Amino acid sequence: MATMASTSIVLSVIVFLLLLSAITSQADGSGGGKPKATGLIVEACKNASDKNENMGVTQEFCLSTLQSDNRSAEAKDLPGLLFVSLDILKGRVIDAGVKVKKMLQNAKKGTVTMYALNICEVEYEKMVSRLNICQAVIKDDKEGDLLSFRRLYHCVYMTDYNIQECGFELPNVRGAEAVLSQNDGLHIALNLNTCLVALYYDVK
Repeated sequence: MATMASTSIVLSVIVFLLLLSAITSQADGSGGGKPKATGLIVEACKNASDKNENMGVTQEFCLSTLQSDNRSAEAKDLPGLLFVSLDILKGRVIDAGVKVKKMLQNAKKGTVTMYALNICEVEYEKMVSRLNICQAVIKDDKEGDLLSFRRLYHCVYMTDYNIQECGFELPNVRGAEAVLSQNDGLHIALNLNTCLVALYYDVK
């Protein structure tokens, strides 16, 4: 009996230690939560929000966006952080495109709804392609020269055209409130990337 009691106590201690280890791991952020806001992230978000809060780019929005991707904590410099930020935006555009495609399945031909959603579908696809080009500019830019800045800034800025084209007819579409709201969110996320490009080259 004494042996069985001792064994039971040992097993209870082991289970307790395992549970404690799991709880500690989650508290340390190693359980799959948001990545730590590194000094680079905090500084970039502070500078971006100080200059461009009127564009919807608050420090909280910036931090929340960058911390939604674990790779942001691994970025060593602004180009690396910008690359991840563009990838986050691209992912959100792809998600928006998927929702639009699903809505198109139920849209009637010849209606404003189908027309507006078709425009969004095309513009989102263009936007993803352009963002791929923007990321290629970052990869190819080894010197941070002014010409590369102009290319990158123009590349990122022009995606705003795609967002505006999608949003033009959406207010006239019944039941498209979610798409319109998501499109507005893409616009703010784009503004964040525009700000980061400016910080990248210290052009404000």
